[in-house]
Amino acid sequence: MHAGREGVRRGVVTAALAAMTRLGARPGDVEALLGPAVCGGDYEVPAAMQAEVARVAPAAAVRTRQGTPGLDLRAGIAEVLRGAGVRQVVHDPRCTVEDPRLFSHRRDGVTGRQAGVVWLDAR
Repeated sequence: MHAGREGVRRGVVTAALAAMTRLGARPGDVEALLGPAVCGGDYEVPAAMQAEVARVAPAAAVRTRQGTPGLDLRAGIAEVLRGAGVRQVVHDPRCTVEDPRLFSHRRDGVTGRQAGVVWLDAR
């Protein structure tokens, strides 16, 4: 699943985990990998927008390198997942703004694509 700022604000992380649980998943057995994303130091947002996201994911509220309100969505999502019982949460530390090999609309102002691969382990 993908959860950007608006998805986090609307509770898509909790909703996705709830749907998985209804289908038989146990949160303690779920392993989450949070992919590359804009890091909190580079994700400046208005204070009101930060507060809206922080109501759902308090750990997402950070200060940017410039000392302005920012969002660290990976920190917020990890907090939400762990709070729901997901024990295995890891993240790719690359920042899409800082790493020129990764697409960033925030950095480049143009649309681009990234892809990920997901699979089920037949344990």
